[in-house]
Amino acid sequence: MAPFWTKTLVRDALIAVGTSLLVTVFCFIGPTIHTPFLVGMLSALGLGWLQPKKGWLLAIEQTVLIAVFYFAFNTFKIMTPHDAEATQFTALLQFFPAFTGSFLGSFIRKIFK
Repeated sequence: MAPFWTKTLVRDALIAVGTSLLVTVFCFIGPTIHTPFLVGMLSALGLGWLQPKKGWLLAIEQTVLIAVFYFAFNTFKIMTPHDAEATQFTALLQFFPAFTGSFLGSFIRKIFK
């Protein structure tokens, strides 16, 4: 049986940290809710493509990290939100595009394989 934590999973987990930070920044600078959701969906789709069998783990990681980055940015005033309510809405609802995008990415990868 293969080990659960492989080199590629660790690499993709580090990529998920970067994409989570990127999505959080887009939550803060996005003038509407559409841009952060689009960036979140595309980044999760890429993570699902990279890990078709363990994409759910990366989606959980991305969701948790987006919430952590949001609260860190908001608490320490690292960035000021363009619209505070829209920022909170998009940051805390990123679980939907994360899991959906991860599923779609793995599904598309399995189709082309």
